[in-house]
Amino acid sequence: MKRIISLLMLAFVLIIGVKANDDRPIPVEQLPEPAKELLNKHFTHEKIVMVKQDKDFFDKDYTVIFQNGNKIKFDKKGNWEEIDCEKSEVPTVFIPEQIMSYIKSNYPDQKVTQIEKKKERNRSYEIELDNVMELTFDKNYAVIDIDL
Repeated sequence: MKRIISLLMLAFVLIIGVKANDDRPIPVEQLPEPAKELLNKHFTHEKIVMVKQDKDFFDKDYTVIFQNGNKIKFDKKGNWEEIDCEKSEVPTVFIPEQIMSYIKSNYPDQKVTQIEKKKERNRSYEIELDNVMELTFDKNYAVIDIDL
């Protein structure tokens, strides 16, 4: 009897887990207003090929994918969380001035291809350069990790 209950509980958890991750395409118009404003202001020259909404039980986020392969991830309110421009470079308007200054001083020939705001790391930033080097900055913009 315990075994049957355990199997039923496991099946229930698996079914809930599968249903919890609802990743589906949506029209651009369904993005939160701040996300649409950011796209209209800074990415007018790029063609959007897909917008995905990822919902789970407690949260949702959005990913905008451009024709050139670049991507932007937004939180449920439409604030950007990650900008991935591996085919080009992240517009400098999204890179805090102190971080940009550090990169220009220490890696003058490198371009920023990805930036991510990390909430779980006390609002740190992860930066990837076009030489695949990853730099992590704390909330005060001090380098706390370099990954080669």
